[in-house]
Amino acid sequence: MKLNHLDLQVADVPTATAFLVDHFDLRALTRPDSPAIAILTDGEGFTLVLQRRRDGDRFPEGFHIGFLVDDPAEVVARRARLAAAGLDVSEVQRNARGTMCYCRGPSELLVEISCRAGVRADVLGGA
Repeated sequence: MKLNHLDLQVADVPTATAFLVDHFDLRALTRPDSPAIAILTDGEGFTLVLQRRRDGDRFPEGFHIGFLVDDPAEVVARRARLAAAGLDVSEVQRNARGTMCYCRGPSELLVEISCRAGVRADVLGGA
């Protein structure tokens, strides 16, 4: 069985769409200005659906979406670009799982950018 898509409920579909397209390399397959629904792809087989949520709905504590990059240096570079764009982004963290940072986007969407441990860990002195 193959995973078809993930559907997230957000307060503002066009704003969340622009955030994910502008900062996380997703591409809109539908009208990016639709207030009701957007369908996004990563171009590698993953589909993310954004739909307008009802008032009062919130993501559960700890809920996030994660993007995987190939090199710890890319985590650092993406973190710098997100911060330069004025977004709420954590410091880069390193632990046994790898190198990562987190960005808070529209609709309280939490996004992780990470590189798994052992992947080019020599670049930044270990992960």
